[in-house]
Amino acid sequence: MRSNYKKLGQFIRIVDVRNKEDSKDHLLGVSTQKIFIDSVANTVGTDFRSYKIVKINQFTYVPDTSRRGDKIAIAMLQSHDKALVSQAYTVFEITDHEKLDPEYLMMWFRRPEFDRYARFKSHGSVREIFEWDEMCDIELPVPSIEIQREIVREYNVVNYRIILNKNITKVLELTAQSIFKQWFVDFEFPISKEHAFSMGQPELEGKPYKTSGGEMSFSKVLGIDIPSIWNVKRISEICEVINGRAYKDGEYRESGTKIIRIQNLSGGNKWIYSDMTLPENKYVSNGDLIFAWSATFGPFIWRQEKSIYHYHIWRMDCFNLDAKLFLYHHLRRVTGEVSEQGSGSIFSHITKGLMESQNLIYPDDKTLQLFNSIAGRIDKNIELNQLSDRLCKSLMGVIEGRMSRA
Repeated sequence: MRSNYKKLGQFIRIVDVRNKEDSKDHLLGVSTQKIFIDSVANTVGTDFRSYKIVKINQFTYVPDTSRRGDKIAIAMLQSHDKALVSQAYTVFEITDHEKLDPEYLMMWFRRPEFDRYARFKSHGSVREIFEWDEMCDIELPVPSIEIQREIVREYNVVNYRIILNKNITKVLELTAQSIFKQWFVDFEFPISKEHAFSMGQPELEGKPYKTSGGEMSFSKVLGIDIPSIWNVKRISEICEVINGRAYKDGEYRESGTKIIRIQNLSGGNKWIYSDMTLPENKYVSNGDLIFAWSATFGPFIWRQEKSIYHYHIWRMDCFNLDAKLFLYHHLRRVTGEVSEQGSGSIFSHITKGLMESQNLIYPDDKTLQLFNSIAGRIDKNIELNQLSDRLCKSLMGVIEGRMSRA
C-alpha cells in the first residue's frame, strides 16, 4: 500500500572515512550494472590517503550521471570487508538494519524506476549531478523487516538460479566448441564404420581420424592439409544469407511482433515492436541461425518466439539442416577473422558478399550427421536452460513488483 512508502533519508547517512593509512588494497569503481568493479583509473603518483573507505553492506554511488546512459552507477559492497573508492563518489549506509535491510534497499536501486527517477532529478549545465538531497528524497515501500527479508530471500533464490543458468550455459557452449575444434580443426573426428571398412581396417571404427593415419590431402584454397574425404565449400553453397527488414521512424509500436536489434543480441532488454505483415523470410523462429553483421557480434541461435529481425542482422538458412550447428560453431570461431576483412571506422561491417564468399572445410555426410546429433543434444540443453533463465527473470519481475505492494 502507498501508506507504507517512506522517504529514504530517514534511514541513511553519508559516510566519509578517508584512507589515512594509505592502503592500496581493493581499489574499486562502480558500474551501471549495479556492481563494484576493479578500478581502471591511472593511479601513478596518486595520494591514496584522499580515497574513501567503503565497508561491507555500505553503499557507493556516482553522483555524476553524465555519459552513463539511462542507468545510475550504484552498488552495495559484499565482496570485501572494506575497499577503496574515489573521493568523487558518495558512500553511505543504513543507520538501523532492523528498520531497513541493505539487500532490500539494493533491490530497489536495481529497479528501472529508480534509474528513471535519478536521471530525471539529475541537473547541471556542464555535468548532470544526482545530489544527496535527491537521494534522500526518494520514496520507497518500507514494510516490516520480516517482510523485507522474506522478499530478499525469494529474490536471492531466483537470482542464484539465474547465475547458475548462465554458468551452465557457458559450460555447455564451451563443450560444443571443444568438440568442434577436436573434429574440424584438429581432424580427430571418429572414423565411421563405412570409412574404416573402405580403408580395409574395420578395427579403426570410432578411432580419431588423424592420429589413426587417416588420409590427408592438400587444399590449395585453404593452404592446409585436410581429410581427403572432405571438401571445401563457400558459405553460399551451404546456406542462403537473407537480409533483415529496414525500418523508418514512426513504424515502431508498443506491442505487436518483437523486432530483434543489435542491442537486444548484446544483452539489452528494451524491445520495440511492429504490427506490419511481412514476407515470411523477414521473420525468425525459435532455433533459427542469425548473424549480427553490423557490429560483428557474430552468430546466434534464436531461442524465443517468432520475431522480425532488423536489417543489421542476417538469417542464415542452411540447405542441409544437419549443417546448421556445424556452421554456427564454425562462425563462432572465425567471426574475428572475417570482421578484419570488413569495413567501418568504429565497427567492422561485414558485407553479404564477403560472408557468402568465405571458404570453409565441409565434412562428409556421416561425420556431419554425427556432429549434429551430439551438438544437437547440447543445444537442446542450452535451449531448456535459457528458457529457465527467461522464466526466472519473469519471476524476478514478480518479486520486484511485490515490493511496490508490500
